[in-house]
Amino acid sequence: MTIQSIGSASVALYITPADLKEYGLTPAELTLERALELTRTAFQEAGITLEGGIEIEAYPENCGVLVFAHVRPAERSWFSFERLEDLAAAARCMSGPSPEAVLFWWGERWWLSLPGDQQETTAFLSEFGRCETDRPHLDACLAEHGRRVLDKNALTGILTYFPV
Repeated sequence: MTIQSIGSASVALYITPADLKEYGLTPAELTLERALELTRTAFQEAGITLEGGIEIEAYPENCGVLVFAHVRPAERSWFSFERLEDLAAAARCMSGPSPEAVLFWWGERWWLSLPGDQQETTAFLSEFGRCETDRPHLDACLAEHGRRVLDKNALTGILTYFPV
């Protein structure tokens, strides 16, 4: 399988007949559901993290399948931390913490929510906590079971309680 980026939110994936044969498929037998599954597998094998949903268009031919995947950015990025001190250490190192950061407590972990379009902050926080964006229905789960600790500007709020 060959992956080629098309701009910042789309990719083309070429699946050869040999690739399809590995999965027991022919181009004529490939459904959109299986194309989506193969697309996710290809991204995972290439080490590419998909954030948000994927819309696909598949064009099967005898020479293989061309799949166009349009990646929708995640609405929120989620991180969990075992210790609040780890989150405070991350907040101290940031030059401009997001004012839209929200902090929850649930399941013996601290959960930080950020707008999904903040890739730099997301990459930075992954060094301190665990990225949880791939968990389905996390927003709803935390709204129902979690305890909201800081409604806004959570990273700056943490620094109030954990100064240098």
